[in-house]
Parts: sequence; structure tokens; C-alpha cells
Amino acid sequence: MKKSIIGFISIFFLLFSFHATAQTSGAVQGRVTDANGGGVQGVRVSIQPDGPSVVTDQAGRYLLDGISVGVLEVNFDYLGTESQTESVTVSADTSARLDIVLTSDLDRILVRSQAQANASALNQYRNSDAIINVVSSDDIGNFVDQNVAEALQRVPGISISRDQGEGRFVSIRGLNANLNNVSLNGMRIGTPEDGNRELPLDLVPTGSIERLEVIKVPTPDMPGDAIGGSINVVSPSAFDSDGQVLKYRIEGLRADLGDENGARGELAYSNVLDAFGGESNVGISAGINYLERDFQSDNIETEYDFLDNVATGNESFVPIETQQRKYFIKRDRLGAHLNLDFRPSFRSRYFFNALYSQFNDAETRQRSINIWEDGDLASVDGATARFTDIANDGIRRRIRFRTKEQETFALALGAEHRLENWAIDYRAGYSEASENSPDEMEGRFEFDGDNVDADVVFGSGIPVFDVTRNGASADDILRNEGSLLDRVVMESKFVDEEDLNFSLNFERAFQFNSGNRFLLKFGADARYKDKDVDVNEIELRSVPDLSLSQFSTAPFPFPFGSLGDGISSAEFRNYFAANRADFAERSKDIGENILLSASGDFRSSEDVLAAYLMGTFDFNDWRIIAGVRMEDTDFSTRGNQIDFNEDDEVSGITPINASNSHFELLPALIARYNGFENIVLRAAWTNTLARPSFGDLSPGTIILREDLEVETGNPKLNPITSSNLDFMFDWYLPKAGIVSVGLFYKDIEDFVVDFVTDNDPLYPGFEVERPINGTSGESKGIELNFQHDLSVWGDSLDGFLFGANLTLMDNDFQVAERADESFPLPESAESEANIYLGFERGPLSTRLAWSQRGKYLDEIGDDTNFDIYVDDHAQLDLTASWRFSESLVGLAEIINITNEPLQLYQGQAGNVLQLEEYGVSFSVGLRGQF
Repeated sequence: MKKSIIGFISIFFLLFSFHATAQTSGAVQGRVTDANGGGVQGVRVSIQPDGPSVVTDQAGRYLLDGISVGVLEVNFDYLGTESQTESVTVSADTSARLDIVLTSDLDRILVRSQAQANASALNQYRNSDAIINVVSSDDIGNFVDQNVAEALQRVPGISISRDQGEGRFVSIRGLNANLNNVSLNGMRIGTPEDGNRELPLDLVPTGSIERLEVIKVPTPDMPGDAIGGSINVVSPSAFDSDGQVLKYRIEGLRADLGDENGARGELAYSNVLDAFGGESNVGISAGINYLERDFQSDNIETEYDFLDNVATGNESFVPIETQQRKYFIKRDRLGAHLNLDFRPSFRSRYFFNALYSQFNDAETRQRSINIWEDGDLASVDGATARFTDIANDGIRRRIRFRTKEQETFALALGAEHRLENWAIDYRAGYSEASENSPDEMEGRFEFDGDNVDADVVFGSGIPVFDVTRNGASADDILRNEGSLLDRVVMESKFVDEEDLNFSLNFERAFQFNSGNRFLLKFGADARYKDKDVDVNEIELRSVPDLSLSQFSTAPFPFPFGSLGDGISSAEFRNYFAANRADFAERSKDIGENILLSASGDFRSSEDVLAAYLMGTFDFNDWRIIAGVRMEDTDFSTRGNQIDFNEDDEVSGITPINASNSHFELLPALIARYNGFENIVLRAAWTNTLARPSFGDLSPGTIILREDLEVETGNPKLNPITSSNLDFMFDWYLPKAGIVSVGLFYKDIEDFVVDFVTDNDPLYPGFEVERPINGTSGESKGIELNFQHDLSVWGDSLDGFLFGANLTLMDNDFQVAERADESFPLPESAESEANIYLGFERGPLSTRLAWSQRGKYLDEIGDDTNFDIYVDDHAQLDLTASWRFSESLVGLAEIINITNEPLQLYQGQAGNVLQLEEYGVSFSVGLRGQF
């Protein structure tokens, strides 16, 4: 199949590589800058009245080629400014130079970063062929986002999942992050996650980026694995500004929960130089940024199930376990970037860029665990469950410590050329992502006193419980001297992923006498991925007699009942290290430890070769894009089969090798109509795919002959595919405003789900669980977006900016185990919304931002009582700055003003499964440039 794709490209290269028919033509080239000399990206430059048009690049440069000779009128159109028209004389076979400085409203907004950011993002969106949203570095600076995930949550149709209160994974239009792809300057980035394809975007600090592009509807020249969409991280370029610039930012951070402190610093340098006999043709941009946060979180979790009710003889649905958790976390992020640009002429560009990100997370967790089901359910009186005779080993205390380091290194180099009849670009990219978590250790202690009773009130929020003995409060379960060490659990994880990318693209424009244009584009790209996952876990249950009191500290503040005496993680780890010889695994645990250490290991390789053919036809007020993309995938993997005999002992570990290949054809048709003043209509039919997660593709197999059960992966999984329809209405308002309405529909096939069968031909007589391409689903929704400079409604509102967006979604799919029911797609929110109110006047700039994500299904259970949902989340943030001068700006930020928690529930909203609070955070600092 790869040979056929290469042949396809070769045929079209030969077919269209003829020299154009000789005709008298010339070119216009130039640069569009602002009043400070910086390049303006996204300006539409067109020959009037009906000639060809182009859009300025990141440096504000443009080239109009193959145009008529003579005196021509050139129009420069940019939202937020008055349109400008200039005359230029074009001679045959030469390039006339026409540079302009955008004036009028743009001069005013140069000191208004919010308005400038809005204008930049809207112009790039208006001129794109794909349906795309842009977040610029200026816009990121106006919010309080600490990483790329949090910066993206402001985009219509985007929501994020959080880890310890920080944004981590990004969902586009309600779909799982596994259905997206992420790239750096157009080249793919690997992920340090062990089994998934999703990239944790908290890994990338905002100080290392110039802008973020969210591509919701790709054109055929873009990667096809984008059912949700694509996220492109664009790093800074020296050509974004003029001359030498040094930028800095420094902040102090404080979290009110635990009164913890942190710091943030950024330093960036850029310069445009004269080199190799040219003028302003070499750009150098480099920067480093660092963020450190110490913070805490408070957590309570309860699991529910059916238990035998002694009073009635029937089963009752009640809490069976409650955990109280206290986290102490230290996180730091280090980011660095280097960009080199060489632009010897308007027709050639050479570039090199590199990005490095490191994320370190050190976490200590103290837990108190009450296993209610280890007693008897004596009665259920209304919302109160009465448990008696709870065994002492059902009362547990634990202390855990672990460090995790995730790194991503990505680089790309390439070139772009504009020949007389052709445009050619080629690039290569390499990325390496890793996770190193070598030292996770948990000490597990159990209560050594008399059995207890408990009353647990549930069903209307966080369960409240009272533990007693003989009618009196059993306070001894909260004191460390009553608990003895049961075991130590040690875990390590090592993940390494390497990605190698190549791309080659050809473009040829054909002009027609009527002023219409046809642009032919074709090309190919190749991606080679290798992933290695090594997960190890061991339980040491031969331990010394050790009381928890030896590691006691003062109790920690905790809002969900009493957590008991404090436990020192450092003292426990020091004791373990000094007495390591006293801790060992029992002989009867060897098999389970082998299982824990080998079942999750795998090595996989994935090679993707893609080719596309795309035509763009401009006539009158229409632009029609039609094309097809082909993606050929070769996959191979290696895992372990672990066989337990009838005595539940490991009888063998056998390596398993497997491979798979598949080919997808992805046609697309996209239309854009500009026939109404300030209104753009778009429609698109596209086809996209998502390859299954590496964890699901792993051949790892566990055979339990005593229980007649098998758990296995499935290397033969097909990719998930989606046929998509999109319609967009965009009305561009004065002063860079917009009213936008979008409709989307996705018909998804071969969704991957876990499936259990007792009729598997490979394992007769066994109950087998494996992932399969078992279901189809659909997702439909509407996006509404409005943003505007409110000064158009009166001078009294000068400086006020308002924006709001809302995405409503309806999606469902089915699973075989519950065939009569339909479910929302997992991790697909029902609604997403953002509202902001900004104010900029004189030296003051402020913005109040509210972000909301509706509830979503997290896990499907055996019936509705066991379905798990992540509840609604709404967060309010405030940022403000005061400009003393261009080189000195004061900053202040408040994050999560309303102290919004993370909340999950089981079955119904009253059965809180997990609630975690993070508190409010503050920061103050300075930024500026020289």
C-alpha cells in the first residue's frame, strides 16, 4: 500500500510539473507592520477590484505572484482597523515592493493588549480555510492560566479535565482527548502517558508559546486523526516584533489552602539581524520560563453498592467504603524554546525551532479509610445506614509519597519556497516524551483495637459518618498508636515515546481570465512512533511490628470530618531506608507481584504514511475546497502473557508479538461564501479517524485458570472513524467583534469499548474481557460566540470589552451489556461556556473571566446505580495590570475565586463519589520589555 501512495504522489508531481504558459505578469511583495515596527499577521492583501489575494504571515510579509502589469490598487484589510488601499506599479517579470504601516484604530489598541489579542485571533480565524480558533500570547497574558490546557479552555467548544485543580487534558467539542492530536509548529508531539495517546497539556507552560491553534475542521492537507480536532502549539518568532526585544515576567504565588507559596519567572529575547549580505533576514528567538507551586488539596471519596440488610433480609444500596485524603503537592515546570529563522527573500524561508518542557510533581498523601462493608448492615433508616461489628482491619491509615518527572523535547526544521509557478515546503520533526516515576511508596497500616459500629448519612451530598463503640465515640481509631503496619507497596513507572515526522507539500496556482483561481496542492507525510512502557509494583507483606505512632505529627486541618493524627511521610521513608532488610515479600505473594510488575509492560511501533490531493477553487464570492487524504498504518507490538494455574500460582510468562495494518480514505468538501458584507458562511463535510489507545492495543494477557477468567488487549482493533458535517455563520462587527453560530454533527463508527464474553474461540470455557470495536455513536451540537468592544455603543463604554460563548451538545452511543439503553459519549460534557468582561483605559487593564463545563459520564457500570459522572464545574478568575511604562507593568491575579471543587457522583447526584477542594490562589508580579 505504501508503494501505491508513493506512486500516487509521483504521478501528480509529473502531471503538474509542466512550465506555465508564458504570459506577461509580475509580482508585489512587502511587509505590513504596526506603529511599533512589529509584523502584523492575518492581514488580507488583495488586488482590486477582483484580483487574487493572500494573507500576511507571522512576520507580516506577503507575496502576490502572477498578477497583471501596470498601475494596480492593493487593498489591506484587517479587522479592528480601517481598510487601506495603496497604488503600486508592477512591471513584467519583476517584483514591486509595497510596505505599509497599519494606522487608525490599531494605533489605539497597541497599548490595549486585550483588544489587540482579540483582533489578531479574529483575523486569523476569518482568513483560514479550516475552521480554526486562535489564542495568542497576548490573550493568554490577560488570563490567569498557568499552562496550555488552561489557556485553551476559553475557546468555544473547549473544556478541560483537571488534576489537583490544574487543567491537564483538553476536550474539543465534548470528545475525549484521545480523539485529538497535538503538534508543535505543525509537527507531531509525543506523549509521556503510559497507555493513552492524549498529551497532558499541563506539561507545556504558557511562557513557551506565541499562540495556540485549535483546528475543529481540518482540510485534507492536515493530519486525519482528528475526530475531536487538532491543537497546534506555535512557538515565538523574532519576526513577530521589530529589532531587539527583551521581555521578562516575575510573580509570587500564594495558595490560601495551607498558606503555601510559589514563584513564576519568564525571560525571552528576540532579535532580527542583517546577515549573509541581506537586510533584516535572520531572526533569533529564545526564552526560558519557570513555575513552582506548593499547594494542598482536601478530598473525600465514598463508594456505593448493594449489601444484605439484616433488618429486612433484602439488599439495600448504601455506602460501602469512605476515604478521607489530604494531599501535599509541590509542582514545578521548566520550559525553554529556541527559534531560528532565515528569510533570504520573500520567496524563501528556512527555519529551525526547538521546545523543551519538564514537569516535576512531588506528592504526599495521607489517607484514612473506613470499610463499612467489613461490618454488618444492621438497618437503613431513611438516609442513615447503621453498620455494626466493623472488623478492626476495616479501619485503615495510609501514607504515600511519590515523585514524577515528565519531559518533552521537540524540534523541527524545514523550508518554504515560492518558485515562479510552484510553492514547495518540506520539514522534518523529532520529539521525545518520557515519564520517570521511580519511587512511589505507600505504608499501609490497620487498626489494632476492638471492632466498631458506624452510622453513615448519605444520599444528599457528602456522606457524614459517626464511628462508635458501645454507644460512645470511638476516637481511638484516629490516634496513630492504635494502628500497626500491614504492608508496604512500592511502584515505579517508566515511559518513553519517540516520534519522527517528515512532510513534503507542493502547490500550484492557475489563474483564469475571469479573475478566478484554482490552487492545486498535494503532498505526503510520514510518521514513525516507538513507545516503551515499563510498570512495576511489588507488595512487601513481611514487615516488622511497627506502630504508626512512631511517625506522628500534629493533625492537619481537614474540612470533611477528622482525618486523625498527622503522619510524617519523610520519617516513614527514612525508617524504611534504614531498615530495608526487614521488609520482604511473602512467598505466596510472588505470583501476584509478578502480575503487577509485568502485565502492563509493552513495546509498540506505529508507522503512518499519508498522502493527499486537494484543490481550491476561487470564483466570484465562493471558495470551494475538495480533496482526499489517504492514511496507511502499520502497527506492531510486544507484551506479556501471564498464566496462573489452578492453584493461583504463576506457571509461566510468555512474550507475545502481534501486528496489524489498515488503510483509510478520508474525503472532504469545504465551502466558504463571502458574498455578504462582513458575513462569512462556511460548510464542510469531512472524514476523520482516531487510532485506539496503546493500552487497548497491547497484547498483554492474564489467564486465571482457577477463576476461568482472561483479561487481554486487542492488537487487531480498527481505528475509530467519523463522518462530520459543519456549518458556520460569522458576522464580523466593527472594532474586531464577532457574532458566530456553528452547527456540527459527527457520526462515529467502531468506538472502542471493553467487552466480556464466555464464548471466545481462543479461550473456550473462560470468561474473556477485551476491548473491541463494538459500538457506534453520534455527537451533535451548536456553538454560539459573541465578542465586542462595547465602545461602539457609546463613549461612556470606551475601554470595555465583552465576550461570551456557549456550546451545547447532544451525543449518545450504546454498549452490548446494556443494549436497551443509550449513553452520552464518555468524557463528553453536555455544555461548555465562557464569559469575560474586560476593561482597558489608560494604564489599567482588567479582566473577569468565568468558565463552565457541564457534567459528563466518566464510567459505565453494570446498571445505572454504578454509572459514574463528573459533575458541573464553574470557575471564576480575575486578572489586573497597571502599566507604569512599556518596561514596567504591575500584575495581580486571583484564581478560582469561588473555591469551586471537583465533584463526582455515582448513580445519582446525591451519592457523592468524590469531592476535592483546592482553595483560592493569588499572585502578584511585574512584567515588561526593553
